[in-house]
Amino acid sequence: MQKTGPVAEPGMRDRKKARTRETIRTAALDLFEEQGFERTTVDQICRGADVAHRTFFRYYATKEALLFGYDFGQGILDAFAKAPADLGLWDAFGHAVTIADGRLEEPADHTTRRRRLRRRFLEIRSVRDYALILIDDFGQQAAAIAGERLGVDPHTDLRPLALGAMLTGMIRRHLLTDSETALPTAWSEAYREVLSSGH
Repeated sequence: MQKTGPVAEPGMRDRKKARTRETIRTAALDLFEEQGFERTTVDQICRGADVAHRTFFRYYATKEALLFGYDFGQGILDAFAKAPADLGLWDAFGHAVTIADGRLEEPADHTTRRRRLRRRFLEIRSVRDYALILIDDFGQQAAAIAGERLGVDPHTDLRPLALGAMLTGMIRRHLLTDSETALPTAWSEAYREVLSSGH
């Protein structure tokens, strides 16, 4: 007789994790709105979400991470890594943007609320520093993936680094100015036009 329990269990675990992550996030955003970012502590968030500290840090590395969503940019990076091998770097990135529906952040109900709070708190040093870390990390991961796709070392071949630098600019605009118009799809077309125009 075939056992179905182990097959269903991962899905149940994923849903439970998603609920816990959402509970923590909702408690944090409520507190940020009520009393500001700096006055809100991880202790208060844990009490509001009814979770232990170790559970909080299992889902969010820092309090600042709650303003930037879960796995920021990872959907595009994963799709870039998995894009068909016969595509060039820029076409592979365009493919990734299409697969990820042009989204850097997860399409959750709270996204608009979170971005509004991020704009409000972006001048706080720790929040801005966290944004800069995300920007740098995205560019480095993109360069590493580009190097793997080309079969070259990004430390000695400038092509992966050039792509990473361009994408770093995209993420910087998205996070530091919170532009609604400069989505990855728009950047992809802009870069393609610049590279093909010759001037």
